[in-house]
Amino acid sequence: MRKSITILLTVATLALPVVDATAATRAKTKKIVISKRFTGSLASVTRWGSLQVTIVVRKTTTTTGTKKKVTRRITAVTVPIYPNHTDRSVYINQTAIPYLKSEALQAQSANINLVSGATDSSSAFAQSLQAAILKAKKA
Repeated sequence: MRKSITILLTVATLALPVVDATAATRAKTKKIVISKRFTGSLASVTRWGSLQVTIVVRKTTTTTGTKKKVTRRITAVTVPIYPNHTDRSVYINQTAIPYLKSEALQAQSANINLVSGATDSSSAFAQSLQAAILKAKKA
């Protein structure tokens, strides 16, 4: 009995520093979350006008000890400027832009599917989105 108690106490004593080291590592984890808005360049929609995309990017910086991990995620997409000088262009863009926003949020890049019937707007959207993403990566 005495031998088993001695072994149990020895194992517990040896395990205690490991638990302490794990707790110390967790305590040194630091997480910083910042959201910023980036506006892409004004992209030409051929003869119809211009289109511009604005994105909100959430940047999360996690530091554990000496390791640093940065992740960026697009959380919102808006299109403040789009062709709206004719009833047809208003209809096309009001129909296509929600799909393009959804594609951008899902893809988290400018590599999105174009909308049939709104090819010019889709291409301009992707171009302006890419410019906004590049600005976000530099910041």
